[in-house]
Amino acid sequence: MIVYEIEKSNFITILRSGAFDDSRPIGMLSDFKWKKLIELARMHDVIHFFAQGLEHYYYDDNLNLSEEHIAEIKSLMQQTPLHTIPELYDFDKVHLHDTKLEGKLQGIVSQEHKDMEKSYETMQLAAIIIENVNNILSGRSFLRGIVDLGRYLRLDGNRVDFVKLEKWLQQTKMTNMAQLQGNLLIEAFGFTAEELPFVNHHDHRVGQVLENAITTNVTREGEKWEFRQSKSGFIVSSPQQAIRSIRHSLRYRRYARKEAYATIYKGFLKGLSEIEE
Repeated sequence: MIVYEIEKSNFITILRSGAFDDSRPIGMLSDFKWKKLIELARMHDVIHFFAQGLEHYYYDDNLNLSEEHIAEIKSLMQQTPLHTIPELYDFDKVHLHDTKLEGKLQGIVSQEHKDMEKSYETMQLAAIIIENVNNILSGRSFLRGIVDLGRYLRLDGNRVDFVKLEKWLQQTKMTNMAQLQGNLLIEAFGFTAEELPFVNHHDHRVGQVLENAITTNVTREGEKWEFRQSKSGFIVSSPQQAIRSIRHSLRYRRYARKEAYATIYKGFLKGLSEIEE
């Protein structure tokens, strides 16, 4: 989906207003362009935050939504329940694709449950970060996850043990991925470095990452690899689809090299396991 600058700006501004109650000016769009923004909100599972943001611009002259679009938004909200953060991110169910890193992650989960002073808020935040890692590397939409990360930090960030979190991130080699997510909050949603203790540098690539996050066609279910067996017995697939998947994962190898390569490998194995007999 091609999304122009004013459309991206309006989309993020309205989303920012709905999720974080932080309103900035919006530009007037055509009926067709508003339709694209509604579709983006649906694709990225942020329709509730988008709708809430629109309410803040009710008296804005640039909010020229048609009655048809308003009805569509209401319908989408009814079709899509707004799940809570604990429902979406479970520390006991997080995983990584790299075998060694997965072992370390599960060791952290097990050890934390044995800790008499375990921090539920730190576990919850770690679950959001790791789930976002999976979505980022596999090509699934992760914009909702970034919003949820910011919402949780604003709501319960003062109860998070960031020293413990940093240790977990270092052990699982996820420090750079966490910093990428924090930089996305700064770039798109107005967060400050003080709100993100696990971020210690600005990532100049974050603008392009945000661009990709908004415009990528997430309806491809994370670039699922499709393999099948031909009548002659040979395994065939869509080369373009496989190449897109590999390129996508490799795009983030600077943030999590081992996990990026493991994601490619597991995607290949999953495709083979689903060969039609």
